[in-house]
Amino acid sequence: MRTFIAIELSPEVRAYLSEIQRETQKYCRRGNYTPQENFHITLHFLGEIEQTDVDYIKDAMFEVGQKNRVFDLKLGKIGFFGRGDRGILWAGLDKKDSLQRLFMALEKSLERQGFAREKKGITPHITLGREVEPQRSFMDMQKAVPMEGRSFAVESITLMESVRKGPRLIYRPLYRQFLKGYQA
Repeated sequence: MRTFIAIELSPEVRAYLSEIQRETQKYCRRGNYTPQENFHITLHFLGEIEQTDVDYIKDAMFEVGQKNRVFDLKLGKIGFFGRGDRGILWAGLDKKDSLQRLFMALEKSLERQGFAREKKGITPHITLGREVEPQRSFMDMQKAVPMEGRSFAVESITLMESVRKGPRLIYRPLYRQFLKGYQA
C-alpha cells in the first residue's frame, strides 16, 4: 500500500483553499488541480509499505503524539515549484518552530522503527495543483490572488493511504494520532 503521514485540514480551511484555488485558475492556461478533500500537509512520504509495517508506524506516531503539543499554524501565500513552463502550485505556511519540532520528532521515531528519514527535510505546503501553467508569470498570479493569514490548530497527525480509483487519487486515513493537549 502507498502511504504518507500528514496533517489533515479542517473543512473550513479546505473550503478557503478551494476558493483560492478557483481564483488562481483564472490566471492559468491549464493544470491538474487537487480535489478539496485531498488538501493536506505531508510530513513524511513513506511510499509502498507492507501491512506488517503499519504497527511500527503507529508506534512511532504514538511516541510523537505523547511528546508534541497541539499548536497553531498560519497560512502564508501561494507559491510555485517551477518545472519549465509548468509546475506545482501550492499554499504556503508561515514558518513555525512547533512544526519543525513535530517533523524532527517524527523523523527520529520513524528511524528508530527502521524507516528512512526524509532526504530533503520539510518544506511545509499544501498542493493546490500540478502541471499548472500560468498565463503569464507566477508573480502576476501571486499578486492577483493574495491569501489571508488564516490560523488553524494542528491537533493530530494521520497515516494516510493513497488509493487510485480510475484517474482519481483518494487519500484514506488509516490511523490518527492526537497530539498532547488535544481536547475533543
